[in-house]
Amino acid sequence: MPDFLHLHCHTQFSLLDGASSITQMMDKAVKDEQKAVALTDHGNMFGAFKFVAEAKKRNLKPIIGCEFYLVKDRHVKAFSRAKGESDERYHQLLLAKNAKGYENLSKLCSLGFIEGLYGKYPRIDKELLVQYSEGLIASSCCIGAEVPQLIMHGKLEEAEKQLRWWVDLFGEDYYIEIQRHRGLENIDGRGISQEDINQTLLGFAKKYNLKVIATNDSHYVNEDDWLPHDILLCVNTGTYLEEEGRFKFPSSDFFFKTKAEMGQLFADVPQALDNTIEIADKVDFLDLAREVLLPAFPLPPGFATQDAYLRHLTLEGALRRYKHITPEIQERLDFELQVIKNSGYPGYFLIVQDFTTTARQMGVSVGPGRGSAAGSAVAYCIGITNVDPIKYDLLF
Repeated sequence: MPDFLHLHCHTQFSLLDGASSITQMMDKAVKDEQKAVALTDHGNMFGAFKFVAEAKKRNLKPIIGCEFYLVKDRHVKAFSRAKGESDERYHQLLLAKNAKGYENLSKLCSLGFIEGLYGKYPRIDKELLVQYSEGLIASSCCIGAEVPQLIMHGKLEEAEKQLRWWVDLFGEDYYIEIQRHRGLENIDGRGISQEDINQTLLGFAKKYNLKVIATNDSHYVNEDDWLPHDILLCVNTGTYLEEEGRFKFPSSDFFFKTKAEMGQLFADVPQALDNTIEIADKVDFLDLAREVLLPAFPLPPGFATQDAYLRHLTLEGALRRYKHITPEIQERLDFELQVIKNSGYPGYFLIVQDFTTTARQMGVSVGPGRGSAAGSAVAYCIGITNVDPIKYDLLF
């Protein structure tokens, strides 16, 4: 049986659209001996950090991606129904091949929200794709994508023209993507099936010598999760399960299938399964965890280290707060300052006290302190908080 791994997966971070738990999805991938898995949530990368961390625990290669909303012009946010205008959005799958690809994927996501947000949709356009395509892998995506939509509407010449645009931009990192889901035998009553679209795409692949990948549009982990997912769609659209004509998926086929299930489904195009492994081999392992990076706090003359200056401010503040520093107070401050020094956080405390002090001088309201910060006597002495943790016996 050909090998296979999933490259088109939506999790709970595809808000009110995906129902897959990242951990459960990965556990199933490991059990099925898939060596990698992709995260391709709609329009965002909210789950990327958790996704990579969980993959690392399981010795599973994480492939970070996103299924974007692609429009003609991300800046256009006004449409006239009277003129027949609409926000025509296509889906577009992109995967990060390396660190530069991850950086560009992040930029595209951010700009989708900053510049392209319309309603609830963060949108990008081809202008941005040209600018941030380096290090990315693209596919023809699902039936909601540009080329499949043109095929579905019978615009084959335009579909081929747009396909050439994608190939020119991504070269060998552009793949034809085919999917096979029950319930898509007559899409929107047009008399065309998903398989009709697949066959046209396979014809394009042969004509332009493009590699083909098989995917399943995974929105939940197991097939019997379809009902909770359907309920989620009702929440998304403000409808009821029994409501006629509401938005719903056409079958319970949109789950995280096993290699055996995908092998049976695509037995006639085994190379489409093998090519998912090729993509995984192209992708670098990306570890998103970073050391804490803080700005360098400028020290006044006479102080060689941030730790020394923090101690100075703390003792000055203790005299203001307590008037007299008892052995109990001194012991508490020495303990906290040592922990802060060992943790590498003197600069963090100095930065925060700088802006809270400046805020108060400018008449800007500053809260008395919350959470774990309220348990710090150092924070109290340097003016970050206004709660005395020694008086109220709070833990540092």
